[in-house]
Amino acid sequence: MISMLAPTASPNASPSPPALGSPSPVAISSPAASPDALGSPVAAASPAAIIVTPGATPNPDGPRFRIVAERSEAQYRARETFVNQPAPADAVGRTSAIEGELQLDNDGLLRGRVLSMRIDLRTLTSDQSRRDNFIRQNTLKADQFPYAEFRSTESAGPAVIRPGEEATFQIPGLMTVKGQERPIVWEAKAKLDGDTIVGTASARVKLTDFGLEPPRLAILSVEDEMTWQIDIVAERVPS
Repeated sequence: MISMLAPTASPNASPSPPALGSPSPVAISSPAASPDALGSPVAAASPAAIIVTPGATPNPDGPRFRIVAERSEAQYRARETFVNQPAPADAVGRTSAIEGELQLDNDGLLRGRVLSMRIDLRTLTSDQSRRDNFIRQNTLKADQFPYAEFRSTESAGPAVIRPGEEATFQIPGLMTVKGQERPIVWEAKAKLDGDTIVGTASARVKLTDFGLEPPRLAILSVEDEMTWQIDIVAERVPS
């Protein structure tokens, strides 16, 4: 249920309870709204805010947004150790070969799903071509499994939002790498500005959870746990 919030509030109203049991953020009203108000068509808080009640059903006809590849980037960041260096350093690989679509539950509300997202692993590059070739050919076997894919398992996004403001939330879903599908939760920040969504999401993952062997070369080794990050710009698909 989606409610536009009324401009006034009862002075005796108590704070609403925090929460949902899902990993995505919970609907939390302003301190002026009472628990009973969340079940009614009108809740009390700032008139500029929108609140989504727990268990709201996604709208299959909500607006869709398509990722703009040339303005987006996926990257990994891993700790690696060279035999001739005294301390570990960061290895960073990047690609802009990203495609996919997002769908919001309702127009003007930054809450929805990643319907699909696909990253071409064959295009990952870093500052070391030898590392890149080894990762593509041995770790990822990118010729056989060229894409990493993600899709949401439930709606995610802020419960309370004001237009143009950046919001912080989680995106739970399923990630497939090298044919292995695993649950993952992204820590995300995003902003809805008219017909454009700008956001970034990151997650700490272990390569071995996806059946991947951390790179081991004669001159370097890469740690099992690393950070995956995706920065996207997505534009509304005309209806």
